[in-house]
This record gives sequence, C-alpha cells and structure tokens, in this order.
Amino acid sequence: MSSLSPVPSTSDVPTAVGSFAAIWSRALFPATRSDLTRDQLTELLTPMAGQLRDALHQDRFDPRPARAIGNQLVRGHSDEPDALAQTLGVMDAYLLLYFPPPKPLSGPIARARSARLQHAVAAGFVEAVREP
Repeated sequence: MSSLSPVPSTSDVPTAVGSFAAIWSRALFPATRSDLTRDQLTELLTPMAGQLRDALHQDRFDPRPARAIGNQLVRGHSDEPDALAQTLGVMDAYLLLYFPPPKPLSGPIARARSARLQHAVAAGFVEAVREP
C-alpha cells in the first residue's frame, strides 16, 4: 500500500470507523429531525459504522445486521427520505474505501456485499418507517 493511499491500514481500524462515521454524519445531519449536534450524531453512527465493517468482512456473509441499522436510523429521528438517500450514497462511495476487505473478498465479491448491505439498510429503514 502506498503511503499516499487514503485507504486505512488494519492498524487504523478505529480511525477508519471514526472517519466513516464522520463522513456519514456530515451527509446525514441536514436530514435529521433531532436536537443532536453533528458530533453527537457522529457518536451515534460510530457503532453502526463498525457493524457495517464487520458485516462486510464476515467469513459467512449475512446482511441482516445492516437491516437493523436502517431501523436504528429511523428510531434516531433520521427518517426523512433524504436520510436514506444520504446513507446509501455514503455507503456506496466510502464503505469499500474505508473498510477494504481481505484479498479473498476483493473485487466483484466485495462490491456485491456492499450492495447487499445497502439493500438491507434500505429495507430496515422502510420497515421502521411503516411501523405505527
């Protein structure tokens, strides 16, 4: 890996999670209906960013944890349509950049996993919005 590469190394995993959460919060903040500051929103999103990383890197891929993240976004008052669009945009642009999977999962497999995680977040979001 080049020293100029923006992709975090394995030793930078906490930094990568925090950076991803910060980018996510900047995108999501305008579409959030709460009294949270952007820093508080970043704190709320940080564990979710770690859950996305973990789901992406699993040996036996299971996108269901991402569905719970969609639910959590709605419960955290990020239930506007733009909140979902912003979340999916951040995932599409940054998930593989900040959490590059190990070699056996690179390329098309990693992109497919990222897409399935996005679908699961969207499904969980819609499911939570529909709840009375």
